[in-house]
Amino acid sequence: MTTVVVAVVPFASVRPAHLGKAAAARGLSPVFVAVRGALGAPERAEYAALGPVFEVAEDGTGEAVAELRALDADGVMTFSEGLLPMTATLAAAALELPYHDAATVTALTDKWVQRRTLAERGVDTVRSALVTSREEALAVLAERGEPAVVKPKRSQSSRDTFLVGPGEELPAPVRPTPGQPFVVEEYLRGRDEGEFGDYVSVESLVVGGEPATLGVTGKFPLLPPFREQGQFVPARLAAPDWAAVTRLASDAARALGVERGHVHTEIKLTPAGPKIIEVNGRLGGFMHEVYGRATGQDLVELGLAAACGLPVSPVEARRDGPVHVQYWNLPPRSGGELLAVEGVERLTAEEGVVGHLPRVAPGTVLEPAVTTHFMDIVSGRADDHAGLLTLLDRALPHLLFVYRLADGSTVSYRGSRRGLVPVDGA
Repeated sequence: MTTVVVAVVPFASVRPAHLGKAAAARGLSPVFVAVRGALGAPERAEYAALGPVFEVAEDGTGEAVAELRALDADGVMTFSEGLLPMTATLAAAALELPYHDAATVTALTDKWVQRRTLAERGVDTVRSALVTSREEALAVLAERGEPAVVKPKRSQSSRDTFLVGPGEELPAPVRPTPGQPFVVEEYLRGRDEGEFGDYVSVESLVVGGEPATLGVTGKFPLLPPFREQGQFVPARLAAPDWAAVTRLASDAARALGVERGHVHTEIKLTPAGPKIIEVNGRLGGFMHEVYGRATGQDLVELGLAAACGLPVSPVEARRDGPVHVQYWNLPPRSGGELLAVEGVERLTAEEGVVGHLPRVAPGTVLEPAVTTHFMDIVSGRADDHAGLLTLLDRALPHLLFVYRLADGSTVSYRGSRRGLVPVDGA
């Protein structure tokens, strides 16, 4: 049987059971690799029930590498942004399989290198500067005299990403060092999209260096500073905009040297045309669920097959027809202990809601953070984009999240598509 090696992380959006089902659909035998000690015992057992589990160091070295080499695998891939470098090392050094080369992995994971590469190859230009201290960051901001985005050179889920206006104080978490630089780049002002977000993502599958568009995913307005609230398929775009963003995403994948695998490209809709926010060399988080409903195809299965050189026939999501949505309730930025989630039964009883997946269990203490952290995923379907908004406004308020704050007080928050709303004037 054909063997595929998949590098995995704890509590990933693509769960072990789905990986096993997708592999079996293509006659693949899965083998899993994780960073040593990363998987807890219960989750490791989930993977072990589907195939062998190997543990290696974060840099892709360790005793298990020799065992992996003996597998004579046919493909290797990961669905995790953080494991792109490790997967590339295993592909080249242990498995001798095609994957992103070192230059491409750097361009996909280093935001500074990515900006330079896209500009040098004539794809997209966004002014940016690399800084290694707060003093350097302040100097760049003062010189520009305009709003700028400040973010780590390497990060995920919008962690420690801030919008800083002229004369505004630099947020405390922005502490660049030579070992952990930050990037200061121009703020891309989006055009007015009303009740919807001013950015989209393009999902692509690259085979033999040629990207195929799987669809364009719409977004909701960000919660400050840059926290995502959810996504829907298809995006609400006119035909010329659809063509422009898919063309830009494909050009970016080629410029960064992607030869195979999933690419998730976030694009800002500006008055002057689409501009790249960032390009990610993996499947977008939870995209397989919403695209599975929208198109009937399994994006995980497509990715596994492409990694092994098997034939694939990607289907692009239609621009019309029903709208399929995932909405994510985000915790308060102040953090706290989640005590309870109420109203789930009333939520799921609403017409158009097709599922609710909890991601944070009661009793979990969430630290104050500036990142996109899903408490749950509300899945639904509407006839059109106007109906999508009506569905969320009808369904989300059923949810009540009860938190204990750091000072010992208890606060309840009700769900809404504009973020959590404190109850009783709290």
